[in-house]
Amino acid sequence: MREVRGCLKVSISVLTIWGVMCGAAAAQTWSAPRVVASVPYLTGGAVSTNGSTSAVIFAAGVATDNLFEVQAVVGTGGSWGSPAALAPQFQFAEDFTIAVAPNGDVLAAWRYDATTAADSGVAQVAFYTAGHWGAPLTLSTTGLNAGMPSIAFDGQSQATVAWEQNTSSTTCVLKALRGSAGHGFGAAQTISSACYGSVDLAVNATGQAVAVQGEPGIRTGPIVAVSRDANGSWAAAVTLATSVYRQRQPKVGLGNDGSAVVVWLTRGGVSYAARSSGAWSAAAPLPGVLAGRAGGIAGVAVDASGNAVATFDLTSGTPGVFATYRPVNGAWQAPVNIPAGPVPVKVSPAGTFVVGSGSIVATRLAGSSKWTSSTFANGSIVDVAAGPGLAIVTLSGIAPDSIAVSTAAAP
Repeated sequence: MREVRGCLKVSISVLTIWGVMCGAAAAQTWSAPRVVASVPYLTGGAVSTNGSTSAVIFAAGVATDNLFEVQAVVGTGGSWGSPAALAPQFQFAEDFTIAVAPNGDVLAAWRYDATTAADSGVAQVAFYTAGHWGAPLTLSTTGLNAGMPSIAFDGQSQATVAWEQNTSSTTCVLKALRGSAGHGFGAAQTISSACYGSVDLAVNATGQAVAVQGEPGIRTGPIVAVSRDANGSWAAAVTLATSVYRQRQPKVGLGNDGSAVVVWLTRGGVSYAARSSGAWSAAAPLPGVLAGRAGGIAGVAVDASGNAVATFDLTSGTPGVFATYRPVNGAWQAPVNIPAGPVPVKVSPAGTFVVGSGSIVATRLAGSSKWTSSTFANGSIVDVAAGPGLAIVTLSGIAPDSIAVSTAAAP
């Protein structure tokens, strides 16, 4: 152990941790990565945690015909189970996600193409409860294309699912449903009468929800938000920004007070809109992002109190990844250069923000204004998550044909 320019460098097995060691801003100690599944031909992966239960979902290649299957593994109290196959084998395209409820139930969601024809998407979900995965539930309409579902739990362990669904060869709507592992899902509702290709969902502890729609990739379209109150009623869709060239990829975060922040990409820029006391602000450029200098990725996370962090990538001027903090109902602070990210960015309810990309994970602990970074010498970050008391990272490359996890305390 040696001191480097006023900071402390600590080497732990395959992990090197860098950070300014000063009170609440001290660098986190990440556990040595632990392999939780053997994964031939790994295709992406997602992780979620409620602080005591964690779950990882991924696509694993099988031996024949370039087929893949969705698998998931659940860990509780540091003990990880065996991977379980959730769906039949198919030609797979990295569309899957997972969420852990406060009570330890888990919901997995994925999309696959039923045929080799374009627009043949099938959307499915499955619950994990009492140590077992249930049978997959098909959300989509047979023979009609469906988009990738977005999922989240509220404080009562009720799950919300939102996805775009074709209703004919020329029409498409945004649907949502709500339910639990113990009681199943209620009937799906149509909450928006248009589709754009990308959906992101946030749900708070009280059951309020915001679903945002926009174009994926580098396509062009409006940014639309649909809100649900704590009683389960969805309001009419609101257009946060009318279509401009290459406006796309909205992300949303939601606090327990109902405050919300949406960020999205424009051509060489990042824009945002915020909701306070039920009203959305006008769309505006994210401060600190000089026009024409942003890259093709950005993210946002909002803690339980409504404080937000937005992350973005600058490709010119002062290139790098930046994070900007916004206290609830306040103004964005000056962006800070961080060596990780810009997405995924996740947050614990108490306000510990976690960003990961490449071999580096960066954290901004609750109650601190400092970012610290940790490098995994032998792994590549697949996804990050944060829950009460715990942050978790999934990694590929720690061992051949495997996916591994590392954890750290997260206020």
